[in-house]
Amino acid sequence: MNSETRDRDADMRELMARVNRLDELKAAVEKTEGAAMSEERFAKRFLAFSATTWSKVKSGTYAGSLASVAAKCAAAIESIEAQLPSIEGAAKYSQEFVRTQLAKAAIAAINRARAGVESRRVVVVLAPTGGGKTALAKYLKGKGAVCVEGRQAWRTSYKAFCSDVARAVGRNAPSSWQEYRVEEEMVKALSARDGLLFIDEANTMSAACANAVKYIVNRTGYTVVIAAIPSLWDKFLSGNRDEVLQLVNRCQPVIRAERIAEADVSQFLASRGLPAKGRFPRDIAAAANAFGGFSTVVSLVNRLAEIGDPSEDDLAAELRAAAAEVVSSGVGK
Repeated sequence: MNSETRDRDADMRELMARVNRLDELKAAVEKTEGAAMSEERFAKRFLAFSATTWSKVKSGTYAGSLASVAAKCAAAIESIEAQLPSIEGAAKYSQEFVRTQLAKAAIAAINRARAGVESRRVVVVLAPTGGGKTALAKYLKGKGAVCVEGRQAWRTSYKAFCSDVARAVGRNAPSSWQEYRVEEEMVKALSARDGLLFIDEANTMSAACANAVKYIVNRTGYTVVIAAIPSLWDKFLSGNRDEVLQLVNRCQPVIRAERIAEADVSQFLASRGLPAKGRFPRDIAAAANAFGGFSTVVSLVNRLAEIGDPSEDDLAAELRAAAAEVVSSGVGK
């Protein structure tokens, strides 16, 4: 046996150890999410190479560079291990998720973007505070999305944005590095060929961050969801028109929800066996739009469910109590 053969055999053993670990992680994700995942879907969601390559690697018939594919497997292992805790929490949440009108519209737009029917892989979701943006993020996280929350540093630092995105996928890219290195590390982190990146509180983005989103869409297979408060997004758009218009050209039609609808409240009520027509959804929707958004809906529905068979008088009493709590907490002052 010559040295070249020995080296390839050693590389193959190392590669198969990583393949076995990926199989274990695939089983862990399936158990967490309660659903089987095809090899093709696993490759699209987590690997930087095709399902065909993955099949050849697993069968030991891959004829390409073993070192290269082993490095990609190692990166996938690191990424999945980093995501597992959040996948577990999000999977539990997704079972309780109520598909509001905003959520239905957003999910439909995401599906269109990922299907590639149009070359538009950016989805913009606008809703006020408490309007369901973060709930949507938690649900999508349970379906494999990578979620990152905007912060003030993004307003002035392109590197901070790239570093935060890379870290969300499990890859360290400190903002102390040079900009080009952080940027490339972010792209390497987003190696899945059919990934979904959810950016919450996106109103903290700068024009440079908008360019980073375009870069992600151009260089990776990711669809990007941008969630923001309507008025702040409009301000961002008007203040950075040239850069953001290029991003908008890559967007599905913008999804905008200004208020919580009675139909959405009815879903929450029905899920707990409570009256889903008449005063209950109407009055709770009015309260939610006055203060708290969907957190008010959830709180009131939980209180009414504890009563068991609430009357309209019970509803009125709980609405007064919720309003009094808002006043005493100083919210809205």
